[in-house]
Amino acid sequence: MKTSSIPLVAFFVGALACPHALRHAPAEFKFHLAVNIAAREDKAQYHGDMTYYEVGTGACGHDDSGKGSVQNIVAVSGALLGEGSSTNMCNRKISIKGDNGKEVTAVIRDKCPSCDEGALDVSEKVFKDVVGDLRVGRAKVSWTVI
Repeated sequence: MKTSSIPLVAFFVGALACPHALRHAPAEFKFHLAVNIAAREDKAQYHGDMTYYEVGTGACGHDDSGKGSVQNIVAVSGALLGEGSSTNMCNRKISIKGDNGKEVTAVIRDKCPSCDEGALDVSEKVFKDVVGDLRVGRAKVSWTVI
């Protein structure tokens, strides 16, 4: 499908004048915008602190109570997760790598309201698998959506 970038440029210029322009945009623009945002998230590598917490009912709508020591569950920042279970980050798998080289895969099931954009709050199992000891409390990690 061949498309022209001129209408898209006109749309974004109009968006500056009208903050609700996306609501009025043609479906084709919304689709391309959503695909481009998802592609950016998939390729992004994040860096930040990793802490652990007692998992429970998360912002994605799943009750993971009691699963923190046996499942790889993660909470990402509110800036990345967005609002609740309708976000495209819920239930996505991520690859987390510690400064020590240890790597683990986990599932996004919750929001960490106090986390910076690249920081993670993880289940005890993830923390132990990457860091080795809960007493450390905080570690530097990098992670990507897979």
